[in-house]
Amino acid sequence: MSGLEILHGIQSIQSALFDSFFGLITNLHHEIVYILVLPLVYWLYDKRFGRYMFSVFALSFWTNDLLKDLFGTARPDPSQVRVLHAETGGGYAFPSGHAQSPLIFWGTLAIQFRRPWFSWLVGIMVFLVGFSRLYLGLHWPLDVLGGWAFGLIILWAVQYGRSFLAGERQSLATKLVVAVLLPGILLTLSMLVAPNGVEELVWVFTGVYVGLMVGSALEEEYVGFDPRAGSPAMQVVKVVLGLVILLVLKEGLKLVLPEAGWADMIRYFAVALGATLGAPWLFRRMVGNRPVQNGARKTGS
Repeated sequence: MSGLEILHGIQSIQSALFDSFFGLITNLHHEIVYILVLPLVYWLYDKRFGRYMFSVFALSFWTNDLLKDLFGTARPDPSQVRVLHAETGGGYAFPSGHAQSPLIFWGTLAIQFRRPWFSWLVGIMVFLVGFSRLYLGLHWPLDVLGGWAFGLIILWAVQYGRSFLAGERQSLATKLVVAVLLPGILLTLSMLVAPNGVEELVWVFTGVYVGLMVGSALEEEYVGFDPRAGSPAMQVVKVVLGLVILLVLKEGLKLVLPEAGWADMIRYFAVALGATLGAPWLFRRMVGNRPVQNGARKTGS
Protein backbone atom coordinates (compact mmCIF):
# COMPACT_ATOMS: atom_id res chain seq x y z
CA MET A 1 0.00 0.00 0.00
CA SER A 2 1.44 3.37 -1.00
CA GLY A 3 1.74 6.39 1.26
CA LEU A 4 -0.94 8.16 -0.75
CA GLU A 5 -3.36 5.26 -0.27
CA ILE A 6 -2.69 5.29 3.48
CA LEU A 7 -3.44 9.02 3.66
CA HIS A 8 -6.64 8.54 1.68
CA GLY A 9 -7.66 5.74 4.05
CA ILE A 10 -7.00 7.88 7.13
CA GLN A 11 -8.79 10.89 5.68
CA SER A 12 -11.82 8.77 4.84
CA ILE A 13 -12.86 9.11 8.52
CA GLN A 14 -12.91 12.92 8.24
CA SER A 15 -15.56 14.90 10.10
CA ALA A 16 -15.90 18.37 11.56
CA LEU A 17 -15.28 16.93 15.03
CA PHE A 18 -12.07 15.18 13.95
CA ASP A 19 -10.95 18.29 12.07
CA SER A 20 -11.18 20.32 15.28
CA PHE A 21 -9.73 17.58 17.48
CA PHE A 22 -6.65 16.87 15.39
CA GLY A 23 -6.15 20.59 14.74
CA LEU A 24 -5.92 21.02 18.51
CA ILE A 25 -3.72 17.95 18.95
CA THR A 26 -1.23 19.01 16.30
CA ASN A 27 -0.75 22.34 18.10
CA LEU A 28 0.56 20.53 21.17
CA HIS A 29 3.80 20.89 19.22
CA HIS A 30 3.75 24.67 19.39
CA GLU A 31 6.23 27.14 20.81
CA ILE A 32 3.78 28.39 23.44
CA VAL A 33 3.57 24.88 24.98
CA TYR A 34 7.33 24.71 25.39
CA ILE A 35 7.56 28.34 26.53
CA LEU A 36 5.15 27.44 29.34
CA VAL A 37 6.58 24.06 30.34
CA LEU A 38 10.33 24.69 30.19
CA PRO A 39 10.39 27.72 32.53
CA LEU A 40 8.12 25.89 35.00
CA VAL A 41 10.61 23.04 35.19
CA TYR A 42 13.44 25.51 35.81
CA TRP A 43 11.57 27.79 38.23
CA LEU A 44 9.68 25.21 40.28
CA TYR A 45 11.34 21.80 39.99
CA ASP A 46 15.05 21.44 39.22
CA LYS A 47 17.46 23.89 37.61
CA ARG A 48 19.94 21.37 36.25
CA PHE A 49 17.23 19.14 34.87
CA GLY A 50 15.74 22.27 33.32
CA ARG A 51 19.09 23.07 31.69
CA TYR A 52 19.30 19.47 30.45
CA MET A 53 15.80 19.72 28.96
CA PHE A 54 16.71 23.01 27.27
CA SER A 55 19.70 21.32 25.65
CA VAL A 56 17.84 18.19 24.58
CA PHE A 57 14.99 20.17 23.07
CA ALA A 58 17.33 22.48 21.17
CA LEU A 59 19.39 19.54 19.88
CA SER A 60 16.19 17.85 18.74
CA PHE A 61 15.17 20.89 16.72
CA TRP A 62 18.59 21.38 15.12
CA THR A 63 18.87 17.69 14.26
CA ASN A 64 15.42 17.69 12.67
CA ASP A 65 16.16 20.82 10.67
CA LEU A 66 19.47 19.42 9.37
CA LEU A 67 17.89 16.07 8.44
CA LYS A 68 15.09 17.80 6.54
CA ASP A 69 17.58 19.83 4.53
CA LEU A 70 19.69 16.72 3.84
CA PHE A 71 16.77 14.57 2.65
CA GLY A 72 14.80 17.36 0.94
CA THR A 73 11.53 15.38 0.81
CA ALA A 74 8.43 17.13 -0.47
CA ARG A 75 5.20 17.22 1.51
CA PRO A 76 1.92 15.73 0.22
CA ASP A 77 0.44 17.60 -2.73
CA PRO A 78 -2.75 19.51 -1.77
CA SER A 79 -4.19 18.48 -5.13
CA GLN A 80 -3.99 14.82 -4.08
CA VAL A 81 -4.92 14.98 -0.38
CA ARG A 82 -6.96 17.26 1.81
CA VAL A 83 -4.60 19.63 3.67
CA LEU A 84 -5.66 21.41 6.87
CA HIS A 85 -3.64 23.79 9.07
CA ALA A 86 -1.00 24.21 6.38
CA GLU A 87 0.57 27.01 8.47
CA THR A 88 1.89 24.33 10.86
CA GLY A 89 3.86 22.56 8.14
CA GLY A 90 6.41 24.57 6.21
CA GLY A 91 9.61 23.37 4.58
CA TYR A 92 10.61 19.80 3.83
CA ALA A 93 8.77 16.75 5.13
CA PHE A 94 11.17 14.02 6.33
CA PRO A 95 11.49 13.46 9.24
CA SER A 96 8.40 14.99 10.83
CA GLY A 97 9.28 17.50 13.55
CA HIS A 98 5.83 17.00 15.04
CA ALA A 99 6.69 13.33 15.50
CA GLN A 100 10.31 13.75 16.62
CA SER A 101 10.31 16.72 19.00
CA PRO A 102 7.31 15.81 21.21
CA LEU A 103 8.70 12.29 21.61
CA ILE A 104 12.05 13.67 22.78
CA PHE A 105 10.60 16.48 24.92
CA TRP A 106 7.89 14.53 26.73
CA GLY A 107 9.96 11.34 26.68
CA THR A 108 12.67 13.16 28.64
CA LEU A 109 10.09 14.07 31.27
CA ALA A 110 8.76 10.50 31.35
CA ILE A 111 12.26 9.11 31.94
CA GLN A 112 12.81 11.64 34.71
CA PHE A 113 9.53 11.04 36.58
CA ARG A 114 9.24 7.27 35.96
CA ARG A 115 5.50 7.12 36.65
CA PRO A 116 3.67 4.45 34.60
CA TRP A 117 0.54 6.59 34.20
CA PHE A 118 2.62 9.53 32.96
CA SER A 119 4.58 7.34 30.55
CA TRP A 120 1.33 5.98 29.10
CA LEU A 121 -0.03 9.52 28.78
CA VAL A 122 3.13 10.62 26.97
CA GLY A 123 2.96 7.63 24.63
CA ILE A 124 -0.67 8.33 23.72
CA MET A 125 0.00 12.04 23.21
CA VAL A 126 3.08 11.43 21.03
CA PHE A 127 1.11 8.96 18.89
CA LEU A 128 -1.84 11.34 18.48
CA VAL A 129 0.38 14.29 17.50
CA GLY A 130 2.11 12.14 14.88
CA PHE A 131 -1.18 10.72 13.62
CA SER A 132 -2.64 14.23 13.38
CA ARG A 133 -0.03 15.07 10.73
CA LEU A 134 -1.42 12.27 8.54
CA TYR A 135 -5.06 13.17 9.13
CA LEU A 136 -4.32 16.81 8.29
CA GLY A 137 -2.47 15.80 5.11
CA LEU A 138 0.77 17.49 6.12
CA HIS A 139 3.11 14.50 6.15
CA TRP A 140 3.62 11.10 4.56
CA PRO A 141 3.47 8.02 6.84
CA LEU A 142 7.23 7.55 6.37
CA ASP A 143 7.83 11.10 7.64
CA VAL A 144 6.07 10.32 10.92
CA LEU A 145 7.72 6.92 11.34
CA GLY A 146 11.09 8.51 10.60
CA GLY A 147 10.44 11.26 13.16
CA TRP A 148 9.63 8.68 15.83
CA ALA A 149 12.69 6.60 14.89
CA PHE A 150 15.11 9.54 15.03
CA GLY A 151 13.41 10.74 18.21
CA LEU A 152 14.01 7.40 19.94
CA ILE A 153 17.65 7.33 18.78
CA ILE A 154 18.31 10.86 20.04
CA LEU A 155 16.44 10.22 23.30
CA TRP A 156 18.61 7.15 23.89
CA ALA A 157 21.84 8.93 22.91
CA VAL A 158 21.40 12.03 25.09
CA GLN A 159 21.10 9.90 28.23
CA TYR A 160 24.83 9.21 27.92
CA GLY A 161 25.62 12.90 27.71
CA ARG A 162 23.26 13.99 30.45
CA SER A 163 25.88 15.18 32.94
CA PHE A 164 27.61 17.23 30.23
CA LEU A 165 24.38 18.78 28.94
CA ALA A 166 23.26 19.54 32.51
CA GLY A 167 26.56 21.33 33.19
CA GLU A 168 27.58 19.07 36.06
CA ARG A 169 31.15 19.48 37.36
CA GLN A 170 31.85 22.25 34.85
CA SER A 171 33.45 25.60 35.56
CA LEU A 172 31.66 28.81 34.65
CA ALA A 173 34.10 29.36 31.79
CA THR A 174 33.41 25.88 30.37
CA LYS A 175 29.66 26.41 30.53
CA LEU A 176 29.94 29.74 28.73
CA VAL A 177 32.17 28.30 26.01
CA VAL A 178 29.75 25.40 25.42
CA ALA A 179 26.81 27.83 25.43
CA VAL A 180 28.30 29.71 22.47
CA LEU A 181 30.36 27.05 20.67
CA LEU A 182 27.72 24.31 20.33
CA PRO A 183 24.96 26.46 18.79
CA GLY A 184 27.61 28.25 16.70
CA ILE A 185 28.63 24.93 15.14
CA LEU A 186 25.03 23.90 14.53
CA LEU A 187 24.13 27.28 13.03
CA THR A 188 27.11 27.01 10.69
CA LEU A 189 25.99 23.52 9.61
CA SER A 190 22.51 24.87 8.93
CA MET A 191 23.99 27.60 6.75
CA LEU A 192 26.00 25.03 4.80
CA VAL A 193 23.22 22.53 4.10
CA ALA A 194 20.16 24.82 3.80
CA PRO A 195 19.53 25.30 0.06
CA ASN A 196 17.28 28.32 0.53
CA GLY A 197 19.04 30.00 3.43
CA VAL A 198 18.66 29.57 7.17
CA GLU A 199 15.05 29.37 8.36
CA GLU A 200 13.72 31.85 10.89
CA LEU A 201 13.32 29.13 13.53
CA VAL A 202 17.02 28.28 13.32
CA TRP A 203 17.87 31.86 14.32
CA VAL A 204 15.25 31.69 17.07
CA PHE A 205 16.60 28.46 18.56
CA THR A 206 20.17 29.73 18.37
CA GLY A 207 19.21 32.76 20.45
CA VAL A 208 17.14 30.66 22.84
CA TYR A 209 19.89 28.13 23.45
CA VAL A 210 22.66 30.67 24.00
CA GLY A 211 20.44 32.71 26.32
CA LEU A 212 19.33 29.69 28.33
CA MET A 213 22.79 28.27 28.76
CA VAL A 214 24.48 31.60 29.53
CA GLY A 215 21.70 32.65 31.90
CA SER A 216 21.62 29.36 33.80
CA ALA A 217 25.41 29.34 34.15
CA LEU A 218 25.50 32.89 35.52
CA GLU A 219 22.51 32.21 37.78
CA GLU A 220 24.14 29.18 39.35
CA GLU A 221 27.38 31.10 39.90
CA TYR A 222 26.04 34.42 41.19
CA VAL A 223 22.36 34.05 42.19
CA GLY A 224 21.79 30.52 43.42
CA PHE A 225 18.01 30.57 43.84
CA ASP A 226 16.18 27.46 45.06
CA PRO A 227 13.22 26.45 42.84
CA ARG A 228 11.50 24.85 45.85
CA ALA A 229 11.72 27.98 48.00
CA GLY A 230 8.54 29.78 49.03
CA SER A 231 5.01 28.88 50.02
CA PRO A 232 2.57 27.37 47.47
CA ALA A 233 1.01 30.81 47.05
CA MET A 234 4.43 32.33 46.39
CA GLN A 235 5.12 29.63 43.80
CA VAL A 236 2.02 30.76 41.93
CA VAL A 237 3.19 34.37 42.15
CA LYS A 238 6.57 33.32 40.76
CA VAL A 239 4.97 31.64 37.75
CA VAL A 240 2.66 34.55 36.94
CA LEU A 241 5.35 37.18 37.38
CA GLY A 242 7.92 35.15 35.45
CA LEU A 243 5.61 34.58 32.49
CA VAL A 244 4.73 38.29 32.42
CA ILE A 245 8.43 39.12 32.26
CA LEU A 246 8.93 36.73 29.34
CA LEU A 247 5.89 38.09 27.49
CA VAL A 248 7.05 41.69 27.91
CA LEU A 249 10.51 40.85 26.60
CA LYS A 250 9.20 38.74 23.71
CA GLU A 251 6.65 41.28 22.48
CA GLY A 252 8.33 44.50 23.63
CA LEU A 253 11.52 43.90 21.71
CA LYS A 254 9.51 43.60 18.50
CA LEU A 255 8.97 47.35 18.76
CA VAL A 256 12.69 48.15 18.58
CA LEU A 257 14.15 45.33 16.49
CA PRO A 258 13.61 44.86 12.74
CA GLU A 259 12.04 41.77 11.17
CA ALA A 260 15.16 39.75 10.43
CA GLY A 261 16.68 36.44 11.44
CA TRP A 262 19.50 37.96 13.44
CA ALA A 263 17.01 40.26 15.23
CA ASP A 264 14.87 37.26 16.21
CA MET A 265 18.00 35.63 17.57
CA ILE A 266 18.71 38.68 19.77
CA ARG A 267 15.09 38.91 20.91
CA TYR A 268 14.86 35.29 21.95
CA PHE A 269 18.30 35.47 23.55
CA ALA A 270 16.91 38.22 25.78
CA VAL A 271 13.77 36.18 26.56
CA ALA A 272 15.84 33.13 27.49
CA LEU A 273 18.23 35.22 29.58
CA GLY A 274 15.23 36.66 31.39
CA ALA A 275 13.89 33.16 32.09
CA THR A 276 17.11 31.74 33.52
CA LEU A 277 18.79 34.77 35.09
CA GLY A 278 16.49 37.78 35.41
CA ALA A 279 13.41 36.03 36.80
CA PRO A 280 15.41 33.80 39.21
CA TRP A 281 17.25 36.86 40.55
CA LEU A 282 13.88 38.46 41.26
CA PHE A 283 12.55 35.24 42.83
CA ARG A 284 15.57 35.04 45.12
CA ARG A 285 14.96 38.57 46.36
CA MET A 286 11.26 37.84 46.85
CA VAL A 287 11.39 34.56 48.75
CA GLY A 288 15.01 33.88 49.66
CA ASN A 289 16.19 30.28 49.58
CA ARG A 290 14.04 28.64 52.23
CA PRO A 291 12.57 25.47 50.71
CA VAL A 292 8.86 24.68 50.81
CA GLN A 293 9.44 21.78 53.19
CA ASN A 294 12.07 21.62 55.88
CA GLY A 295 14.95 19.46 54.83
CA ALA A 296 14.10 19.61 51.14
CA ARG A 297 17.17 19.22 49.01
CA LYS A 298 18.59 22.27 47.32
CA THR A 299 17.85 21.74 43.64
CA GLY A 300 20.77 22.03 41.28
CA SER A 301 23.39 21.50 43.99
